[in-house]
Amino acid sequence: MLHSSRLVLRALEPADINATYLGWLNDKEVSRYLETRFLPQTLEALQSYWEAHRDDPASPWFAICLAADGRHIGNIKLGPIHWLHRRADLSLFIGERACWGKGYASEAIALVRDWAFYELDLQKLNAGIYAGNIGSRRAFEKCGFELEGTLRQEVVSAGQRLDIWRLGLPCTHWRLEV
Repeated sequence: MLHSSRLVLRALEPADINATYLGWLNDKEVSRYLETRFLPQTLEALQSYWEAHRDDPASPWFAICLAADGRHIGNIKLGPIHWLHRRADLSLFIGERACWGKGYASEAIALVRDWAFYELDLQKLNAGIYAGNIGSRRAFEKCGFELEGTLRQEVVSAGQRLDIWRLGLPCTHWRLEV
C-alpha cells in the first residue's frame, strides 16, 4: 500500500470490480484514451481480466482511493516490469469525473514513481500518451517525465490516426529532483 495525505494506493480487490468501475470503462469520455474503448465492457469480462492479472508480479496494479473516505476513483499500473533492463511503463486513469483536474493523477504517479525507483530499484519509467490527452501529459510532466519522442499515426481513435507521445523519466533525473 502506498499513501499520501490525499490518496491511498492499494491492491485492486474483488469488491472494486463493480458497476461503478464498469461504468467508467463504458463511459465514452472516461475511456476516450483507453484501449478498452473498442468493445463494450461487461462485468464478466472485467472480472476475468482482473483474475488473470491480479497476481502478476511484473505488473503491479493499484486502486487509486481517496484517503478521506476510501472511495475508489481510478487505477494505476506499473508494468510490465522488464527486470533485465530495470524499466517499466506506467499508466493510469481517473474514472470518477468529479475527481478530474484536482491533481490526483500526478499524486498517484509520484507515489508509484518513488516506490518504483526507491523500493524496486528500477532505473527508467516510461509512459505512452495519446496525442491530445493534455491532462495526462501534464500529470506526468509534473512528476518529472519528459517527452522523448512521438510515434506518428500510431493508433486509431474516432476513425482518425493519432500520434503517441512517449515520455520517460530516468532514475538519475528523479534523484536530482528529490
